[in-house]
Amino acid sequence: MTTLIQALDASDFLALVPVLSGCEPRNSVVLVAFRGTRSCGALRVDLPPEDAAAGVRKAFATTVLGMMCKIPGVDALVPVVYTDDTFERFGGLPRRALMTNLTTRARHGGFLVRDALCVAADGWGSYIGDCPRAGNPLSSIADAAARQTKDGAPERPAITDLEAESTLAPSDLVTRERVARRFRELGVLRNSAELAPVLYWEYSFDGDVVGFADDLIQMAAAEEDDAIKDAALLGFLVQSPAVRDVFLITWGWGPSTGDECALTQRMFTDGEDISAMPGVGALGGWDMPRPDPQRIRRALTLLRYSAARLPRSATPPVLTMIGWLYWALGAGSIAGKWVQQALSIDPNFGLADLLEAMLSAGHLPDWAFEVPPDPSSENAIDA
Repeated sequence: MTTLIQALDASDFLALVPVLSGCEPRNSVVLVAFRGTRSCGALRVDLPPEDAAAGVRKAFATTVLGMMCKIPGVDALVPVVYTDDTFERFGGLPRRALMTNLTTRARHGGFLVRDALCVAADGWGSYIGDCPRAGNPLSSIADAAARQTKDGAPERPAITDLEAESTLAPSDLVTRERVARRFRELGVLRNSAELAPVLYWEYSFDGDVVGFADDLIQMAAAEEDDAIKDAALLGFLVQSPAVRDVFLITWGWGPSTGDECALTQRMFTDGEDISAMPGVGALGGWDMPRPDPQRIRRALTLLRYSAARLPRSATPPVLTMIGWLYWALGAGSIAGKWVQQALSIDPNFGLADLLEAMLSAGHLPDWAFEVPPDPSSENAIDA
């Protein structure tokens, strides 16, 4: 069911922006997209540095407006700056040069700019309408949010904590040592004839990567010992790039697509032409439908558990997989933080390099800009 909430003024609208973007923005620009009079998406992007040169501001505006153009049917927008800066420091609205550049280019690109707003640490205001020199009180946004949820209105959805999504939860030393020991034992057997029997009898793994990947997100480990074994085996298997890719495709699109990916990997190894195989462009965000977000969320929980317990030197593949899955959800900023963690351990890790290049170019997967199954629901994209 779609719930319609009418924004009567700018404070009402600003109370809705965290819901539309799925997070509490900070030091960000959120561009709320409109199709006619209805919001149809929200794009959140990290603010460039305050002292960024004119060329950087120009490139920033070009990149984010290019992303907006990918959302079908968008004809208007409202950009909102969220900054830790203050009205007091600037004697008025912060980040005016950035917003002027952005709104000017938006109008030249054919967008109607309905408003342009700023939420600073000590107030909020409009770059287009009247704005007190000290800004409007932030309490008016909180009051608007309270009005929107009273009198039987639906509860506001949970808002993502970007900091928590970008870091691993602490793990206890005993569990880390148990996972690390199992991981090292498997590593010693990597090229040994003894590996397959150990995998089968100790880990119940018969070589079916797709089946194992799907089972991991369908059935939570019942006991801590099982979770430890799963974390060690997962970390061991994904050291292989081919296996890593099969895991990602299986988690995103299901076992059938995972089987196709595994077949493509075998064909590539045999020197066959794979250009016509389905899903070849999936890791780059092309030629695939939107992946299942519930499967991806379950996979993220699993990977975060494993990454927090594996030896640090073994984590670049797992950290990069976390980054790719966030990227597949359209959460580019969060993805970038995981990619940087992977590169800080292995500066030459291939998939992390590829993801970093795509993120630096502002590239998100094509499916992130598709109209969702319910075309009246909102899209939240975090770049």
